Amino acid sequence: MNRKSLILLADMVEYGEAWELQKTLLELRTSGKIEDCLLLLQHPPTFTYGRRYKESNLISNKMCYEKIGIAVYKTDRGGLATYHGPGQVVGYPILKMRSYTNDYYEYLRMLEEVMIQVVSDYGITVDRRKEYTGVWADNAKIGFIGVRIATGYTMHGFSLNVNNDLSPFEYITPCGIDGIKVASLQSLLNTTVDLKEIYERITNHYANIFQTEIVFIENTSPYSITRAIVCI
Repeated sequence: MNRKSLILLADMVEYGEAWELQKTLLELRTSGKIEDCLLLLQHPPTFTYGRRYKESNLISNKMCYEKIGIAVYKTDRGGLATYHGPGQVVGYPILKMRSYTNDYYEYLRMLEEVMIQVVSDYGITVDRRKEYTGVWADNAKIGFIGVRIATGYTMHGFSLNVNNDLSPFEYITPCGIDGIKVASLQSLLNTTVDLKEIYERITNHYANIFQTEIVFIENTSPYSITRAIVCI
C-alpha cells in the first residue's frame, strides 16, 4: 500500500471556517505540498444547499432560519439541501480522485460504502437507492453525500447522522426528495453512540475501501490543523 492519507480530526467547526479550511487544503494538495486528506468534524446547526438548489428545497427563507439559530450557506458542491448539526459526523476528503478511480460515480459509491460499513457495524441493515445518492436504513436516509470535483481533485463529501437532532430536517426538503424520512444511529438503536468510536470506524473503513495508509492529525481548530499539516 503506497498511498497515504492525512486524517484530520477536529471538534465543532463553523461551516464557513470548515469551507475555508477545505480550500486551503485543496490548494496545498494541488500544489503537491501535502498528501490526500480526510477531514472529520461536526458543525453547529447549519443548512447548506448545492449547485442544483431550488427555492422549493428550503421551506422558509434564510432570515427565518437564522432567527431559530440555524446558519444557511449556498455552496459549490453537488446535491440539493441538507442539514448539519452537533452529533452528525461530517467527512471532507481532499484528494486526487484518479489515484483511486477515474469514475465519478464509483467515487460516490466508495463514500457510500464507508458509511454502509460503519452503520452495519452496529447490526443495522443498510441499503442504497438506485435513483438517489446516499445511504438508507429502515426506509429512511441516514447518510448524505455532496461533492465537488475541480481539476481532478475532490472537495466536500459525506455526512452521517449519529446522535444529532433530526427535527431541523423538517424545515427543508432533504436532497430534494419529497416525503423523505431521515434516521440516525441513535434513533435506530435507541441509545447514544460514542462519537469517538464513530470517528475510529469511519477512519478504519475509509482506509480499507480507499486502500490507503492513514496518518492522524488531531487538533481542535482549523488554524492549528493547517499549522500541523505544513510542519509535516
